[in-house]
Amino acid sequence: MLEAIAEGWHIALTDEQVPEIVDRLVAEMTTPANVQSTLQRLSEVEREALAFVAARGEARAHVVVRKYGDLPRLGPGPLEWKKTWRQPASAVERLWFLGLLHLGYAMHDRFHGQVFFVPPEILAILAPKAIPAPTFDATPLSSPAAVRNDTDALARGVLAILSHCRNTEVRSRKGGLSARELAGLEDRLRPATSRSALWEAQRLRFLRHLTEKAGWLRVQDGLWKPTAEAGRWLKKHATGRQTDLYGAWLEDTSWNELWMMPSVRCENTGWRNDPVLARRAVLACLIQCPVDTWLGIASLVEATYDRDPDFMRLDGDYDSWYIRDAQTGQYLTGFSNWHKVEGALTQYLLAAPLCWLGVVALGSPQEGAPADRFMLTRVGAAILGLLKIEASAVRPFVVQADRQVIVPHKASWYDRFLLERFARWVDEEPRFARYVLDASSMRACLMQGISIDQVLTFLRRATNNKLPESVARALKAYGQRSGNPARSEHAGRRA
Repeated sequence: MLEAIAEGWHIALTDEQVPEIVDRLVAEMTTPANVQSTLQRLSEVEREALAFVAARGEARAHVVVRKYGDLPRLGPGPLEWKKTWRQPASAVERLWFLGLLHLGYAMHDRFHGQVFFVPPEILAILAPKAIPAPTFDATPLSSPAAVRNDTDALARGVLAILSHCRNTEVRSRKGGLSARELAGLEDRLRPATSRSALWEAQRLRFLRHLTEKAGWLRVQDGLWKPTAEAGRWLKKHATGRQTDLYGAWLEDTSWNELWMMPSVRCENTGWRNDPVLARRAVLACLIQCPVDTWLGIASLVEATYDRDPDFMRLDGDYDSWYIRDAQTGQYLTGFSNWHKVEGALTQYLLAAPLCWLGVVALGSPQEGAPADRFMLTRVGAAILGLLKIEASAVRPFVVQADRQVIVPHKASWYDRFLLERFARWVDEEPRFARYVLDASSMRACLMQGISIDQVLTFLRRATNNKLPESVARALKAYGQRSGNPARSEHAGRRA
């Protein structure tokens, strides 16, 4: 090996003993002029491989081998006889026989295994510029024919669940909030643009999971009830609410997208993946996107492949996870199936949680066709910390003479949460929600001990003192007919 290194550096060896040869090689190999001369004799791919390792300090060996070739597995005898270093089969082999790459063993939190590194004495001379992380083709695409942008639909779903659990008895069964317990909320929980029943069922499950995970519901006397933390969340501005939802998802290891993808079937044979690793790998590419620009989903998949294909399997083991293709039933083992597992997961993260959270919008060439492009939204960029959106002024409620209440989406959500104690939700438009003060909703309110006077006080405040007098008279008359006194200090504190 010393002979190979010396020959590669054009150093003539004499009859020195091994320690003397080592000292001489070290002296020659740490001379800046010699280092530059050796670098000039490297091919472009060899320089790239050297920079790839040097920029990372320690590069996982299986990643380097996959990109730049393997090492010969020869003992001292065959190596001396064949003199393999004179005809290296790969960039890694060439750098190895020059002594520019060494092998070591690393033990990090999530990786234990062999790594390549550049000797520090040579690294200090090289000072190579780190190769920038590969980026995807950011060529803007045309606007699609069909667009899905959930905006704040998920947050509005959380509001609906919180109100439902406060106003009705939602029992805790088997420790979770089930879809059956939210019967009657389907219209409120479904976004404006729906997809297949399977996707919407997964979205509803995701919504229920995040509402629990964020700590906005708790079980009290066997019933689900909103927490004080839910009230604080409702008082935040729009971007703050969606950022909290995103944060609850990002570090959640109990929600595992790989096991939910419709294109694969994972078999529980003891192996485990970390869903957070996959999310962070996709987000590392997503933060490089221009805002409000349509880009190809395939380009983001390839960017993830180029940047760090082993984002889920840091040890490079593509054989021990038991994952089948959902259509063919075949096992998807080996790195050759990366696009059917990791690549498909990258697309799923865009199409499911990141779309549901309002971080990206999806585009299709026609209605009903699979999405082929995505766009990082302004809200998404704000959630990811790429830009700042100033909180807009709070808009007041509008109460109409027919007792309909128009609630702009930019109104106080905490006030909207209070409104739902005595007003029935009717429908949702892109910019506002519509409620009505009808007999059933008012009856439920009065049964909770809230007086008509407190309702009127709230409505006057929420409308900036623009409550129609005809509505005020109608509510007072209803309270008198119901025998509800327009007073209650205790109820006032509750309202």
